[in-house]
Amino acid sequence: MEGLDVDDVFHHYRLCPTEVEAVTYYLPRLLSGETLHGADKLIHRVEISGCEPKDLAARYAPAPQAVSSGDRFFFTTCKSKRGSNLQSVRGAGAGTWSIQKTTEICHAGVKVGEVKNLSFKKKGKSTGWVMEEYRCLLPEATVSDGVKVFCKMHLAQHAPDAARQESEAYKLQQQQPEAVTPSTHAQKRPPPAAAADPHPPLTLPPQPTITRTICW
Repeated sequence: MEGLDVDDVFHHYRLCPTEVEAVTYYLPRLLSGETLHGADKLIHRVEISGCEPKDLAARYAPAPQAVSSGDRFFFTTCKSKRGSNLQSVRGAGAGTWSIQKTTEICHAGVKVGEVKNLSFKKKGKSTGWVMEEYRCLLPEATVSDGVKVFCKMHLAQHAPDAARQESEAYKLQQQQPEAVTPSTHAQKRPPPAAAADPHPPLTLPPQPTITRTICW
């Protein structure tokens, strides 16, 4: 792609990793801090545990070429419940992330990770937000309070209008006017004219010259 910088590639092409790529390429590099050649600009390193999708959607814009589906990518910690390393905390605001299924990811006949498909629900009903949560088998992915995961949050195929409006909430943040500051080069106002002296000094009229003539 002549004339196109590597870091600009993901601004023109949709970030859509396969399951194998998610756990064998992206997640290991996110854990080690290696560069992702531009894709890291689209992956937000933020703790999303306890956050509702609408709040995340208002804060982070969807990835380029994925505005209609609302794709947002996160590198985060899936926190474990207190006293358990198996069950994960799924409550988020007034709703809950419900695990729909867990699938093993294999490459060349060997398990390399797994993906959990989740749906965000309120009062038992789907809101139209879904997420794929990818986990690898690297030991460094396990931390003291949970497991480091790579997530893709997006709209379901038949998401209701309410969810689609939530996905576009980031536009309101972008449209906020910038604070207006006075120009440092603004012309200074001239100082006010000095007030007239109410008691000006008296000017005496010129004195007449007296010439004496002496007669002899």
